[in-house]
Amino acid sequence: MQMKRLVPLALSSLAGYALWQWQVRRHEQRHKTSHSKPEEVTTWEGEGGALHRTGPHMGPEPVKTTP
Repeated sequence: MQMKRLVPLALSSLAGYALWQWQVRRHEQRHKTSHSKPEEVTTWEGEGGALHRTGPHMGPEPVKTTP
């Protein structure tokens, strides 16, 4: 009678431990990969750099109107 209670308890403990270990490995792997890329730095034209997608200002120069 004692074995009928002990076997399910042991199996559920083993399954719980395996789940816990899986979560720990998953968390460590996520933590490693999430910090692998450096943060993108934004630089504006007035601060000495070009915009990311458009590059330096490529449009026509401003025209000064004379009255």
